[in-house]
Amino acid sequence: MRKLAVLVLMVLATVSLVGCQSSKTDLEYILDKETFVVGFTDFPPMGYTENGKATGFDIELAEAVMEKLGVKLETRYIDWDAKVLELKSKKIDAVWNGLTITEERKLEMTFSNPYFDNNLIIIAKTTSNINTIADLEGKNIGVENQSSADIATAKNQVIMNGVEAVKKYNTSAEAMLALNAGQVDAVIVDEIYARYKVLKETEGYSIGTEIIGSEQYGVGFRLGDEKLSARIDEIIDELYEDGTITELSIKYFGVDLFVRD
Repeated sequence: MRKLAVLVLMVLATVSLVGCQSSKTDLEYILDKETFVVGFTDFPPMGYTENGKATGFDIELAEAVMEKLGVKLETRYIDWDAKVLELKSKKIDAVWNGLTITEERKLEMTFSNPYFDNNLIIIAKTTSNINTIADLEGKNIGVENQSSADIATAKNQVIMNGVEAVKKYNTSAEAMLALNAGQVDAVIVDEIYARYKVLKETEGYSIGTEIIGSEQYGVGFRLGDEKLSARIDEIIDELYEDGTITELSIKYFGVDLFVRD
């Protein structure tokens, strides 16, 4: 009888413990484990590896946020196509790497407030005098295949009807190499990448003034992680108000590109 009573108490204790764990909020889960794992891939200047270490605008921003939250930041290089699975399995706590907010992704993730407007713009050699869409007439232009720039360009009938050809490359970096080699006259690319390129190589490139398309970046959390998302947003706002994010943006882009709706 005593053995049965002990067994019942053990079962009740286990149920109670599981109940306590399941009742924890998403924010409490992070605070209890004292770590926050960011999933990223190779997307400079937002997130990338340099000398074996994760770095970039988003990585440094996440570091600053976690310092205020009081937990340790860890990074995990992920397969971009498996980002939702990484979240669901709790291998990562957020996707924080130039993640575009879309209605489709909102069905699978909880998003932070938008923090970055990413425009699609024209980048060309300064000697070409290419600045606007009209200047692309009769020119060869390059885009990254299946990128936002590729999609936006294909939908823009003024561009498509006026250019000589649209050449597609595996990456934006390859498109820029084609520009340097004279194989294309201009490249349509993410503004964040273009400004990073101009900042790193101060001579030779000019950024056009017309916007081909636009999108917004946000931090992607597990679906339903509302408390965690709200707390991260509060800290991001604090970091913007104290000038930390402006300084970080200027470091990577030369201008303050951070936004809050």
